[in-house]
Amino acid sequence: MKKYNFIKAHGLGNDFVIFLEDSYINLTDELVRYISDRKKGIGCDLVVCLKQSDATYSDLETTFFNKDGSEAEVCGNALRCVGKYYLEKLKKSNTTIETKAGLIDIEMLRDGMIAVDLGKPNLNWNKIPIRMEMDTKNLGFNLKYLKEGFSINVGNPHVIFFVEKIDQHQLRVDSKKILESGLFPEGVNISAVKKISENQLKVITLERGVGITSACGSGAGASAYASHKLKYCGNRVNVQMTGGNLNIEITKDDHILTTGDSKEIFKGEIVF
Repeated sequence: MKKYNFIKAHGLGNDFVIFLEDSYINLTDELVRYISDRKKGIGCDLVVCLKQSDATYSDLETTFFNKDGSEAEVCGNALRCVGKYYLEKLKKSNTTIETKAGLIDIEMLRDGMIAVDLGKPNLNWNKIPIRMEMDTKNLGFNLKYLKEGFSINVGNPHVIFFVEKIDQHQLRVDSKKILESGLFPEGVNISAVKKISENQLKVITLERGVGITSACGSGAGASAYASHKLKYCGNRVNVQMTGGNLNIEITKDDHILTTGDSKEIFKGEIVF
């Protein structure tokens, strides 16, 4: 039996159990599901493991696990929480973190907000990935609620749909059909996006392996990028989600920069 230290944190209500670098743990699917369970375990949308990096170009290695036990490549909201924890601990203003999707730069701004550079996204069909070659800016879906579809990989796969109104029920119904279609062999995060103005979007995301969450950092970034490339919005967008807002900037070198708050809820330990 061993004690493992963790923090519980959230970004706009999207919550995480983060095992600290002194308590690296090899997680099984069953253990992730137990930890994520809100009645039997600690309760969260996603579990994160931190490990001190041996490389000179990064400070931490991270792994992310959805509540169903599947591994995620990256998570924007979780990275803000990890970044804030680590930067406050070491009294630093910036850090570089390794993820399965690559290196992520994180900075703490003067107002305490956390900026995460998700990097330059990929629109190539085989990098998203999609089962067959097709136009990733319009996948041609024609469902009751979700039409067309702009697919993008921002470290993890997303498909963006522009809608007249945000409807959680219809998003669930049509998302089930998309996921069952087999078009996305590694699954996909699905966002419904309503344009409010030239610099504001309203977004709701059904996250792969989790379900609809109160906020999705990578989904917000992917939505803003798709909106900008389709000329619906400018390169600076405020994304409104159920749990709160994120500011997104599409930089000159086509990186997606997300900025927002994160909160540590409590510290704890668990024995296995």
